[in-house]
Amino acid sequence: MTTVLATVLTGSAVVSRQVSASAAAPARQAAVPAGSPTGHVDVMNRTAGGLWVKGWTFDPSAPTTANAAYAWVDGRNVHSGGPAANNRPDVAAKYPAAGPLHGFSWRIPVPQGTHTVCVRAGNLGAGGPVTLKCRTTVFNYGPKGSFESLTTTPGSMRLRGWAIDGDAWTTPLTLQLTVDGRASTIVADKPRSDIAASYPNTGTLHGFDETYRVAQGTHRVCVTALNIGYGSNASFGCRTLVVDDRPVAALDTLGESGGKLQIRGWAFDRDQPTAPLTVSVAIDAAAPFTLKADLARSDVAMANRGVGSAHGFATARALAEGRHTVCVVVRNVGYGSDRSLGCRSITVDFTPKASLTAPKPTATGMTVGGWAYDPDTSRPVSTRILLDGRTVTTVLANRKGSTRSGHNFAATLVSRSGRHTVCVIADNLLWGTRNSKASCQSTSLALSPLGSFESLTRAPGTDDLLVKGWAGDPDSSAPTTVTVTVDGRAVPALRADAARTDIARTYPSLGTHRGLSAVLATDDGEHRVCLTAKNVGGGTDRSLGCRLIYAVHPVGPSAPRSVKAVPGFGGATVSWTPPSSDGGAPVTKYVVTSSPGSASVTVAAGATSAVLVGLKSNTTYRFSVRASNVAGSGVPAVSAAIRTAAGPPAQRTPAPVSTSRYIRNVRGSSAAELAMMRREGATDAKNNPSGHGYMVLLDIGGQDYYDNGVVLSATTRFVSNRDLVRDVQAYMDGYASAQRPSAPVVVAIGTNNDMDVSAASGRQWATNVVNPLVSYARRHLGMSVAGANDIEPGFRASYSATRSWLGGYLSATKAPFVFNGSADGCAWTTTNRRCNNGWTMAGLHYLAAAAAPTRMLNLPQIYNNTMADQWKYISLTGVVNHLPRINFAGVLTEYTACAQSGGCGSMGGRSAWSRMWNDLQSDSRLRVSSLPYATDLRVDR
Repeated sequence: MTTVLATVLTGSAVVSRQVSASAAAPARQAAVPAGSPTGHVDVMNRTAGGLWVKGWTFDPSAPTTANAAYAWVDGRNVHSGGPAANNRPDVAAKYPAAGPLHGFSWRIPVPQGTHTVCVRAGNLGAGGPVTLKCRTTVFNYGPKGSFESLTTTPGSMRLRGWAIDGDAWTTPLTLQLTVDGRASTIVADKPRSDIAASYPNTGTLHGFDETYRVAQGTHRVCVTALNIGYGSNASFGCRTLVVDDRPVAALDTLGESGGKLQIRGWAFDRDQPTAPLTVSVAIDAAAPFTLKADLARSDVAMANRGVGSAHGFATARALAEGRHTVCVVVRNVGYGSDRSLGCRSITVDFTPKASLTAPKPTATGMTVGGWAYDPDTSRPVSTRILLDGRTVTTVLANRKGSTRSGHNFAATLVSRSGRHTVCVIADNLLWGTRNSKASCQSTSLALSPLGSFESLTRAPGTDDLLVKGWAGDPDSSAPTTVTVTVDGRAVPALRADAARTDIARTYPSLGTHRGLSAVLATDDGEHRVCLTAKNVGGGTDRSLGCRLIYAVHPVGPSAPRSVKAVPGFGGATVSWTPPSSDGGAPVTKYVVTSSPGSASVTVAAGATSAVLVGLKSNTTYRFSVRASNVAGSGVPAVSAAIRTAAGPPAQRTPAPVSTSRYIRNVRGSSAAELAMMRREGATDAKNNPSGHGYMVLLDIGGQDYYDNGVVLSATTRFVSNRDLVRDVQAYMDGYASAQRPSAPVVVAIGTNNDMDVSAASGRQWATNVVNPLVSYARRHLGMSVAGANDIEPGFRASYSATRSWLGGYLSATKAPFVFNGSADGCAWTTTNRRCNNGWTMAGLHYLAAAAAPTRMLNLPQIYNNTMADQWKYISLTGVVNHLPRINFAGVLTEYTACAQSGGCGSMGGRSAWSRMWNDLQSDSRLRVSSLPYATDLRVDR
């Protein structure tokens, strides 16, 4: 809708009004010309066949003359109401110059459908006609109402609803009722106060509530209200109703219990809801019998209001075992017909059931198992087990199991080799006359002899050997033959026929005469005796094992043979072959000793090599190997001289990961703090084995140049350079106290570029921290010191300030420099690109290598694969600019530190080393023969 503001001059007064205009209204104008009529539509209400309108209008050009009012429907003039001359004192009161005779009131005829109706005021002088009001609405003159419900009562149907017609509000309507295509009429004249409340002035007599007798079955019912006056008939829709007055019933139980067939259910008929019904039961071809459904069933009463509880039926019938058909019919009373609860088949079975699982072979037969039960009871049943048709044992099926738990059984059967059939039969307990069907399994057995070689001693008073043991073959009751070898040579066979009641208790089927006790004629030397029980029947011979007896008078072993040594860094691998003679008793150990130095290692008798560590580098050694037995040590054999390696071997596989530390746990250099630093150094050294070199980074924090100290990383804790040096010296002492031989270490003392960063602070770090520690390290063999800096583009110092710091450091010391920073924002797939904060890959190459190629070691932070790739291309940036490639010492990770904090992510040292190694090997310009170090940071709190 659009609202137009019209101004009307009446005498000396200016009157403003709103005039509603519709898009479909005629003569719509952008502005109302001066002198046009004014007015108002007070009422525009629905009425029979259209709208009833009431209002007023006058034309200021002739205020006392009645101008015309007329109606437009959908843009067409359909009604001229004539002059607006009805008496309207209220208009005269508001517009005295116009007088009262300006009212209009009339009905506008409107057809059914959606229409826009406008009321217009006619013009008399200047100006033009004015639309006073428009309304768009749906005009439906037919009846209104609802087909609310369609329900059943015994033998009948009941329909309810209401209907009214706007053309005759108070008149009860006639409705056409169609049932299964047959029409009749009813009148909606039953009281409905709710309709009167919703439609005032219509009265209450507009309801319908009718009951009709109908046949059993499905019916379709339709209701149509017949129109009065305007409009057309209105369909209130159709409903489908099933009239089923048969009894309501259910068969709850049909099953076997207590040796009889149990039948149980309930039934009632809504025609006589409290009366007990008759139930007819037919079993197989026998004549039906009847039951009275009068047993208490509280569940039926609760679920079906008003029917009572006496509607249950139950019976128990003794039947022969087998399959039976049971049909149940509930007899009808009143309307409807009998209700069949159907026919069901049931098998009456009182016979026990049994199942045998596959037998499992044992040394003397087999084990069997399975389940067995009697459907008449939960008690365990007696179960007979038959072997090849003969009952061999009876067991109670009362064990737990995965199937039929509580009714499982198990048994062990003695048998001989061959094909066997095992069956199980469950005995009947209560009703019925039969035991279970046999459940059978077939199996084949191939039984070998049993036995044991129990002892080998000297026969009393002689050098001869006394052999004791036992042997028996499940396939034979005859004594078992036992073959004998002495030192690999066969001697006459023995018979296991001595009395052994203990064997009979363990293996009753073997009997008592299965013992073996015999004397073998030998000398007083060392001898090895082996026994084998010979098979008869389906199995194979069984070795009873071998035993060794020492010489009566053993001596030490002869010298080991073919002793060789292979040198390494800080150690050697020594190998040999056993001595030609063990001296009459087995070798019990080997002792390998170095010369010089007398380092030794002892290994077990079966070993033929040993590794000695803790040897000096670049030193000539020989190694003796000596065998021992119960008689003592034999003569040694000595290797040829070898020289140990001068340094650690090239690291071409992931380097052992050392521990580095964020130092955040000191405030000064108290005795307690020095003791703590010594403990940390010793712990780190113990975890670094011989044969490798190591780098340990002590990451301190940012420099406070003006106070000659540091602020520990991630803290505000100040420590003077003097105290810091003492703390690191204590760490070095502790490390040296537990340092493994041939495990040299570089201790890197690190600051960062996040605080005071200048050439002066670089010189201070070298002069006041690094140089004193370099001197101190000389007292510890295998330990050296380097300065370090965690240089990162993301820290506060600029590139130029950081470069000045490095220049100051290098000018003030001869110690190496370890770059342990990052490459924030640098490219990882190409060279010569910019990084974060105005840094460049070329600038990082200078700080990590080009500033002093022979003194600089790069230990970059490698927390993920991308960080390794960045350093590959930073090194290539130097190469393409005709500068030396970066000298990579290894990788730095913070896997442990991240685990401690739970707030970051880092790959482990071995993975980082592998990624960095592969990146370097992937380009011939960067390829290296060794990547020595991997170290992982932890936080000292």
